[in-house]
Amino acid sequence: KRKRMPTIIIDDQKCLLCGRCVATCPASLFVQATAGESPDVAPTDLCIACGHCLAVCPTDAITHDAFPEKSVFPVDTEAVPNYAQTLELLRSRRSVRGFTEAPVSRELVTAVLEAARLAPTAHNLQEVRYTVVQDKTVLAAITKSVVTYFSGLKKQMGNPIARLLFRLAATRSEVDSALRMLPDFDYVAREYAAGRDPILHDAPCILIAHSRRTVNFPESNAAIALHNAALAAHALGLGGFLLGYVVGASKRSRAIPDLLGIPRDHEVYSGLALGHPAVVFPKWIQRRPLEVDWDAFTG
Repeated sequence: KRKRMPTIIIDDQKCLLCGRCVATCPASLFVQATAGESPDVAPTDLCIACGHCLAVCPTDAITHDAFPEKSVFPVDTEAVPNYAQTLELLRSRRSVRGFTEAPVSRELVTAVLEAARLAPTAHNLQEVRYTVVQDKTVLAAITKSVVTYFSGLKKQMGNPIARLLFRLAATRSEVDSALRMLPDFDYVAREYAAGRDPILHDAPCILIAHSRRTVNFPESNAAIALHNAALAAHALGLGGFLLGYVVGASKRSRAIPDLLGIPRDHEVYSGLALGHPAVVFPKWIQRRPLEVDWDAFTG
């Protein structure tokens, strides 16, 4: 299917000739041959509808048919947190695996997903989709499916022939990760056998981020989106943790995606458990010292 070329128009009566659209367009669609002249618009086949041109224009001189009326808003600069406030949000957020029995309202889930929706995506494709699970029966089935998968993987890694087949089918990093996590698989099996939930930790709600495999960098897109969601959840007084086990099981088995009705051409790339924290953390813990190479390449 051929991509439709959007229509972009510059109103010469409103344009200040400032050249900001020229400087910010990632596809170089705005051309200003000489400073102080009105920009021209090149063919728009490379436009990714990022909205940079509209967001930067001080006089609303640009119209773009991908952005109808009331889709561009002024930034509330007073509401933007400063650096210290941003750091405190990041420092104070912790992975929470203990929840009260209170359900998470649809209003709160929607607010969390709004933060996920605003995350950047490669080439601005905005292809991340979300599945919300709150039904206790389905949540229990997800936990059981993950435990079953990793218990089977543990047996497979213990069988020389099966381990060889796994090595042939998986990437080197997947094999190394599975070998490192063998003790974790034992822990998961013991906890589940004892009647506890070692996967979702009785979270009343989970968010699953999935996408078509064929889009650009789908795993990164989903991870960034749910990191946004995790920070928003923390700001709303919710707690949660990223669902590594669920994503890992969904990567090599269709059991969970099929249970949730996720399309066959989609893959689960990230997940987030949500709930009202049973305890709060009044302190933040220092992390390891920053490791960085400054100007490592000297030519």
